[in-house]
Amino acid sequence: MDNMEYIDDFFKGLPTDEQKQQFEQRIINDISFAEEVAFYVSATGAIKEQLTQEKKMQFRRIYKEQQKVIPITKQPVKKIVRYLAAASLVATVLLSTWLLSGDKTTPAQLANQYIQQNFQTLNVTMSGRQDSLQSGLILFNSGNLKDALVRFENIIKKDPANYLANKYAGIISLRLEYYDKALEYFTVMEADTTLFSNHGKFYKAVTLLKRNENGDKESAKMLLIEVKEHEMEGSKKAAEWLKVLNK
Repeated sequence: MDNMEYIDDFFKGLPTDEQKQQFEQRIINDISFAEEVAFYVSATGAIKEQLTQEKKMQFRRIYKEQQKVIPITKQPVKKIVRYLAAASLVATVLLSTWLLSGDKTTPAQLANQYIQQNFQTLNVTMSGRQDSLQSGLILFNSGNLKDALVRFENIIKKDPANYLANKYAGIISLRLEYYDKALEYFTVMEADTTLFSNHGKFYKAVTLLKRNENGDKESAKMLLIEVKEHEMEGSKKAAEWLKVLNK
């Protein structure tokens, strides 16, 4: 992951206190990284709004062109001292006003935090033999998301109603930002009425919040209201998010 992707992911998510401290410390200690953060803040209008995928790609193009015209170079000691002081101030302002402000939490940030906390690894049930579901989970946990998705999609071709295969295929599609695919798999999950525990509707809401296109926020809120009122899986988180989304 390059610095720009790391910086972008940091500002889009809801970092922990430890991550915030590490980010600010890196700004202070690494002048090149501080310059990239400063450029990011400038290029995105001080991060007032969540970047859409189109804006993100546009920003990357601007950044690459900027590198060609003004390459990052080491600065004289006096300039470094002045810059570090300014960078530290920028970091303090950003972290205290934007990152720590609950009023400015975006739908995508809520989804990002949930994805980071719940969809980085998935439990693998150990047994005497390794079936296709387990091998897919092993691929996922080792970072081979696309290969894992193929494994689960092959299972779904043979058994379209397979709840776990649809669940895992949906989660991986969400991680890969294949939002339409994720919604399809989670819809299949949601339709399975034989299960006592079913996250399908809540996962659809997470996907819509993450995609954050026109109408997605309102659609997600409707799903979250259903999850909350009917005490479905994810109802506690749905109640928390509705308070934020209704501000």
